[in-house]
Amino acid sequence: MAESGLSIAFTELKQETGYFLGHGRGGSAFADWAARTPDPTTEVEIIVQSGVRQVYYPPALSAEIAGYEWSFLRPSTTLPLGATGTDGVISGNEFDSATYTDWTAQGITTDDIVYVTAPAASVGTYSIQSVAAGAITLTESPGDATGLTFNIRRSTANYALPDDFSRLIGNLHYGADTYRAAIQVVSVGALLEMRARNDRVDYPFYAAVRSKSSDRTTGQRSEILFWPALSASAAGSSLCYAYEAYSGKLSASYPYPLGGMYLAELYIESCLAIAEQRIHGEAGLHSEKFKVMLIDAISRDRKKGAQIYGQMGHVEPIYERIRHGDTGGTYPITYRGAYL
Repeated sequence: MAESGLSIAFTELKQETGYFLGHGRGGSAFADWAARTPDPTTEVEIIVQSGVRQVYYPPALSAEIAGYEWSFLRPSTTLPLGATGTDGVISGNEFDSATYTDWTAQGITTDDIVYVTAPAASVGTYSIQSVAAGAITLTESPGDATGLTFNIRRSTANYALPDDFSRLIGNLHYGADTYRAAIQVVSVGALLEMRARNDRVDYPFYAAVRSKSSDRTTGQRSEILFWPALSASAAGSSLCYAYEAYSGKLSASYPYPLGGMYLAELYIESCLAIAEQRIHGEAGLHSEKFKVMLIDAISRDRKKGAQIYGQMGHVEPIYERIRHGDTGGTYPITYRGAYL
């Protein structure tokens, strides 16, 4: 897909910033900068990255516009609760999956349980002997099971969230073919108390997000905890959810900042505002222009569907909540946006 010719990229942001700082535009592949002593390239790139961060997480402009959250930083994704699929490749105790080809990356371990549901000759519960990329070896063979249908129930109800995860937006929802109420998000303390009181196995009703321990060799990561623990049937389900996402820095391989063409001038003014503040030690023309353009960009983003913003917490937009099924919770009751 061709990028819009009016979109701004890393190269243009460096050129604009370098020109403002008196270094010129760098020439072809910034050869002019590389020939200088000192080379201004590092200084320019640091300012550009800071300018991009300032757009992603803009400063408060007023009491009404504080901590704005862009719609483009709220992707939706799915979380498989367990591996499920139909497999036609069996070799002794070893099989692979058309659904998950990299079992290790999916977090499957030897503590998990495989439930074979078809064909009839192989129906049963199987323990896992070893896990490798693309294949699982069972402690016993399911036999000649071409067309094997299976679920894998995770031994733990803790799941890693994406590396770019910042915070969860709203609750988690089962797919349209699973007639169950949304999973309500509660505090970590409340969920751990549920686990301590009851070791029930079922479809999850509640979830909590917590930060994982870190040795600081990577950024902070998060995981999500569920209660009740997953049953064999729940292991075949997937959840969909929205979250606030972090974004990586710009580079030659990833040159385009998020948001699209209409934010191009905002990114330029943000970079120039950072430059004048750091180099000249004051907020000048570009800082003021950035504020004006930021207000306009926020107004446009709201029209694209950013319904919840600010630092006052989140109440999930009202979607269709009435789902008919055997969940015991066909008609969820809410008070001020929270499930009772």
